[in-house]
Amino acid sequence: MIHPDRVLDKKQQVGLYTSMQAISKPLDRRQNTAAQAYAQLREWIISGELRPGQSISEPKMAITFGVSRTPIREVFKRLQDEKLLDIFPQKGTVVSPIDIALVRSNQFIRETLELRTIVLAATLASPQDIALLRTQMEAQKQLVEDGNHRQFFAADDYFHETLIGIAGQPAVWKTIEDAKAQIDRVRHLSLEDPEWLRRIYAEHRAITESIAHHDAVQAVAAMQAHLHTVFAAIDKIALAHPHFLKKDQRTEAPAF
Repeated sequence: MIHPDRVLDKKQQVGLYTSMQAISKPLDRRQNTAAQAYAQLREWIISGELRPGQSISEPKMAITFGVSRTPIREVFKRLQDEKLLDIFPQKGTVVSPIDIALVRSNQFIRETLELRTIVLAATLASPQDIALLRTQMEAQKQLVEDGNHRQFFAADDYFHETLIGIAGQPAVWKTIEDAKAQIDRVRHLSLEDPEWLRRIYAEHRAITESIAHHDAVQAVAAMQAHLHTVFAAIDKIALAHPHFLKKDQRTEAPAF
């Protein structure tokens, strides 16, 4: 049986594309429009603006971005290759459910790199670095109090990027960014919960204090516990929205 949240009726579909048009950034016609549409659509999928399992179409996305269907077809294929869209010929296209196997693979790469760099950060952090981290904690605290999960997500990424910079390995962040799309989908969904915002903020503070005390052992432990929250987030999503997750042997067909 298809979960009712997965299928939009005609009125909801009109509302979806109208809202997408309202929040989309105008495309610069002097630049590659397909690349711009790709970046915007990818952001909507990863941020949860477009929910896992949600049906979308080439014609309506072409209208949304004010382009022909040809570049949108190119965008859809690229997102399919990234496991962010599922395309069913002659039937339609849906936002891919979250693939836990891919999340685990992404997490392995991220954890391997961040646990190594956090040791360096704890060893090399200067008083100025520690002051910067504590300033970030104050900014994050305000975002938590405001319930601003979108900005908190950006601040979260900035915090991790800063730690990697303190470790003297700024290029590592690009590798992590390229590998964490599926993780980010989970993170965005989990941060919609105010309690989860507070939890992540508390974990960031624990990491910061470990760095401030140059305690590499505690920094590694705090970072590892922090990174593992993605699996707790998956459990939480599975309970609230099981249809957001891909099943190993899904027997139901998507509805269009």
